[in-house]
Amino acid sequence: MSLAFGVLLLALAVMLGGMAALFRHRSERAMSALRTFALVGAASIALLHLLPEALGEIGWLALIAAVAGFLAPAVLERLVIGEAGAHRTPTTALAMGYAAVLAHQFGEGAAVASLSRVGQLTLPVVLALAAHTVPLAMVVAIQVLEVRAGTGGKGAMSAALAGIALATVIGAFATRLVDVERLEAVEPWLLSAVAGLLLHALSHEAVASGPATTVSRAGEALGGLLGLVLATIGIDEEEWVQGIPFQLQIAALVVLAGLILLRSYGPRRATERPH
Repeated sequence: MSLAFGVLLLALAVMLGGMAALFRHRSERAMSALRTFALVGAASIALLHLLPEALGEIGWLALIAAVAGFLAPAVLERLVIGEAGAHRTPTTALAMGYAAVLAHQFGEGAAVASLSRVGQLTLPVVLALAAHTVPLAMVVAIQVLEVRAGTGGKGAMSAALAGIALATVIGAFATRLVDVERLEAVEPWLLSAVAGLLLHALSHEAVASGPATTVSRAGEALGGLLGLVLATIGIDEEEWVQGIPFQLQIAALVVLAGLILLRSYGPRRATERPH
């Protein structure tokens, strides 16, 4: 996949997040399914594609880069927003949270561009990142609309989303400052870090939250199963998979599908109520 098309998909994901914010009362069920799709797709791609390849190249050292990629977004959020971020005024909290989102999207753009330069950028990877971007952009858009209610909220929201898309583009083209030889040398570490970044979504959505209806639960299950199907495309070509008996492969897929259904139809984590 070309870098331009990958970045375009991420930019479209930002726009979709804005549209979902405008019609948030009608799109809640769809967003629930999309979050599950992103969660399963990202985790599956990280564990079934990126991390195994990195482990084959540099061994268990790949786990160090994966842990760094996993923790980086949380550390950045803590540094930018701080523990008291939730207790600040809405405008200040929005500004600091927006800065963290910009940095997050810069990193995603850089990750996509780096994967493209080493020939590892695929449609499943980009779709998983894009699906994770939509809810993120939606949250930013909703916060802007609430802060600027009745005073040019839509214009401010459009400007904020344009900034997020621009940060993604800048992050993608910033990697051109690194020569190809050096990039290829760190490819296994890069794959591990991207795997950790994808797994970061698990820390937020591993257990479904909030109330659910029969329709929303079915949507979550369908979204999760589609994410699993997307991640398993071409996996039979992976060298580490070829050494696993076919019966065991099928059993593993059944277990993963069962976990997705358990998340969708099992107990749900209570959401925090605003004070």
